[in-house]
Amino acid sequence: MADIYTNPELYDAIHKNISSDKEMITHYAKKCNGSVLELASGTGRLAKHIIDLDLPYTGIDTSKTFINEAKERFGNKGIFKTGNMQDFILQTDYNFIFIGFNSFLHNLTDRDAENCLRSVHKHLSEKGLFFVSAFIPDPVFLYKGDELHPATSFFTYRNRQCRVMEKNIYHEDTQINHITWAIETDGMLSDESYTFKQRMYPPHMMDILLNDTGFTIKEKYGDWDRALLDEFSPMQIYISRKK
Repeated sequence: MADIYTNPELYDAIHKNISSDKEMITHYAKKCNGSVLELASGTGRLAKHIIDLDLPYTGIDTSKTFINEAKERFGNKGIFKTGNMQDFILQTDYNFIFIGFNSFLHNLTDRDAENCLRSVHKHLSEKGLFFVSAFIPDPVFLYKGDELHPATSFFTYRNRQCRVMEKNIYHEDTQINHITWAIETDGMLSDESYTFKQRMYPPHMMDILLNDTGFTIKEKYGDWDRALLDEFSPMQIYISRKK
């Protein structure tokens, strides 16, 4: 099985029509009106929206393949670096730092999460905003078991109709979800499969982590329509400042 973050063509095909986060992220980028840093920037799906605002953009990702794809796509319109969200060191600070689309969940331990947030704190300007979003752990999702089920709608990949079939194993002791994606092509399950891990962070843990690493939560939402976070929310979205 391969790492999903080594195949930018598939990654882009899966995420091509996702735009639910665009409005909120660009809103805060415009509000901050300055330099922007994205952690886990991928191939640049969200980078495009920031660059279109004519704001200085820097993206960091651990995948050299994804960073090379972004460099080829955007040229000198943005800065793209290979790096880790837990221990990056840059020579400037930023008005707006964000981690989008569940990428914070790649911090697999408390120490990873704390190191990530401390690194963000070091690079955030005194009046800057930090934005992070992730889905809320859902037992229905976590305990679906090891049988494949559809995880995406249909998309076009290599000129064929495809969708992602998914199975997972959740370890309660570590709160880590081990996910396997298999690609269904034209109705037939192919040999192409990928694995990755995500740590589950319930909202009360995010509150504690942000507070303990020097942030004050200014706004908190439960969906991209700015609904307040409650027990029925599918998402947790935080906008924070330095204390």
